[in-house]
Amino acid sequence: MTLTDVASLSTAISGFAVTISLVYLALQVHQNTKHTRALIHQGRVAGIRELVIASATPEIASVIVGETNPNHTPEDVKRYQFGQWCAASFYGWQDSFAQHRRGLLDEDIFLQMRAAVTKALATPAIRAEWDTKIRIPGTAFAAFVDQLAATLPTPAGAGSDIPH
Repeated sequence: MTLTDVASLSTAISGFAVTISLVYLALQVHQNTKHTRALIHQGRVAGIRELVIASATPEIASVIVGETNPNHTPEDVKRYQFGQWCAASFYGWQDSFAQHRRGLLDEDIFLQMRAAVTKALATPAIRAEWDTKIRIPGTAFAAFVDQLAATLPTPAGAGSDIPH
């Protein structure tokens, strides 16, 4: 083997190593992009949930309900607070659903979330909140929740207001 042959072989090996490095780099960039999107989504949902929970505090809920209904009753405020609690819960579940779809949430955690959603939907008042106020048709999360709801019997008193 001549020196020229050794140089050609080392050039080929070097080219192969560069190719492997570029493939590895591309995979890392893809993974980082996926994680960045997940963090952005998680931050967005956290911000929305904080706003929703804050609006459910008695003072703020009373102001919001009072602005939309000057003759509101304490029951109207409670109903609003319950709706905001439901919204915050569903936003949290939506985040878990999205993280799982992206492969960033373990199956066990996803199954726990699925069980929590199923149990919540068995409650007539929560089911009514989902059906009338929270559900966004055409989204993957809505399809997921609707699929869970379809496995449950129609709750007695479906469409009723919050429990008294």
